[in-house]
Amino acid sequence: MNATENLRPTIDVLEAAAYLNVSIYTVINRIKSGKLRAYKQGNHWKIKREWLLQYETELISS
Repeated sequence: MNATENLRPTIDVLEAAAYLNVSIYTVINRIKSGKLRAYKQGNHWKIKREWLLQYETELISS
């Protein structure tokens, strides 16, 4: 089983940071700069699994 199978359909900043092995501040900065797609649910950022995997693919290919 790989790491992507453990991801829920929608994750929060903390889970995204752990998956990408970066800080939560890095994830938030990438969201605010438009590099990582996300939406706000109340006061919390939420990221769809597909968006995170797409972002990861873009990081690898660049």
